Amino acid sequence: MKVLHLCMDHNFVVDSRKKFEEYYPGQNIFILHKVIDQFRIVKDTTGFKIYNLQDEGDQDKVAELCSSEHVDKIVLHGMVPYMAKLLPKIKAVKDVKVYWLFWGYELYESIAYNKGYKLIDGHFNPFNPSSYYKPFFITKWIRKVLGKSRADDYERIMTMVDYFCFWNYKDFQLLKHYYPLPMEFRFFAYSATGKTAQPPFLFDLENRAAKRILINHQATAFGNHIPVLRKLAEIDKNNLFEKVVPLSYGFNIIRNEVLRKGKKYFGEKFVPILDYMTQNEYFEMLQTIDIAIFGQHRQEASGNIIQLLRNGVKVFLRNDNNLLSYYREKGYVIFSYEDDLNDISALTSLTLEQKNHNRDIALRHQLRYDDFMPSLLD
Repeated sequence: MKVLHLCMDHNFVVDSRKKFEEYYPGQNIFILHKVIDQFRIVKDTTGFKIYNLQDEGDQDKVAELCSSEHVDKIVLHGMVPYMAKLLPKIKAVKDVKVYWLFWGYELYESIAYNKGYKLIDGHFNPFNPSSYYKPFFITKWIRKVLGKSRADDYERIMTMVDYFCFWNYKDFQLLKHYYPLPMEFRFFAYSATGKTAQPPFLFDLENRAAKRILINHQATAFGNHIPVLRKLAEIDKNNLFEKVVPLSYGFNIIRNEVLRKGKKYFGEKFVPILDYMTQNEYFEMLQTIDIAIFGQHRQEASGNIIQLLRNGVKVFLRNDNNLLSYYREKGYVIFSYEDDLNDISALTSLTLEQKNHNRDIALRHQLRYDDFMPSLLD
C-alpha cells in the first residue's frame, strides 16, 4: 500500500503526518500545497514534498509521482479547489481510492451556495462589504461571474471520493441528503489521543467565574458575529463581562466589521485576539473563559467546544447546529442559543456538579487513535 496525502498550510497537518507514519510506517507521501513564499502556519516541513498544486506543471508531476510510486490511496486533508483538476489527472494514470478527511467548510459552503441551506442570519446588504463574503442567493452568482465560486469545485471533488472520514455521523447524513453519492463512512478524528493518555489542558473546575465570554473561534462569515454581539449587548446592559473574540484566522473584511461593532458595543470590555497563538497559548487563554457562545448554524469549532465542555465552561450553540443534538445525545449539559440565552441570568457559571458531569462524559467518550486508525485505510 502507498498513500498520497494532499495537505494545506494548517495546524493539523504536521501532527497528522506523524500519526499516519506511526500506524502506516513507510507507506505515506505527504504533499504540502504552497502558493506564497512561506507557510503561515506550518513551520516544520520535514517529511513533506512541497508543490504549488494550482500550477498544472506541478499537478502533472504529482500524477507522475503516483504512477512511479504505485500509489493506490489518496487522502484529502480537507478540500481545496485545485483537487477538482488534480484528481482526474491522477485517476487517469492510476486506479486509486480517495479518502476525504472531512473538515466541514467543504460541505457547508456547497449546500449554502448551491442548495440554499441557511447559514447566515439576516439578508444580503449591497452596501455592506462583508455581505459579499456570505452565502446568499445573489452572492452565488457574483462569485460565479468573478470566478471565485469554490462550491462547484467541491461538488466535483465529492463525486471522486470513496470514503467520508469523520467522527460525526450527522454530517455524513447531511451530505447524503443533498448528494446521494456512493461514498462510505469511515470514523476518523484529528484530535484523538493515545491508548491511555488523558486529553491535554485539564483545568481546575472550581473558582472559574472569570466574567469572560468567548464568542466564536475565527473571523468567518458563518459565525454570525454581529447578531451575537448585538444580542449580548442587549442582555449584558451594564457591560459586566469581557467579550473575548478570536479573529486571527479568517477573512480581513469580516474581522474589520467585528472589530468595529465590538468596540462600539463593549468598549474596553471587547477583547479581540488578532495574533496567532500556539496551541498551548490558546488553551491557556481558554482557562480564563467561563461562558462560550458559538453563532454558527453549522457544525464548526468542535475542537474548541469539546475542550470547553470538559473544562467546565458553559456552552451555547444554535438549535440547527447538529453539534447541539450530538452533545446532548452524549449526555452533556449544553445550552441553546435561541432557547436559553435570553436574559442576564443565562450568563451564570455551571454548578460544580454540572462541570464534573461534563468532564466525566468527556473522559468516558474520549476518542483514541487505536480505535480507528488501524482500520481507516483498509
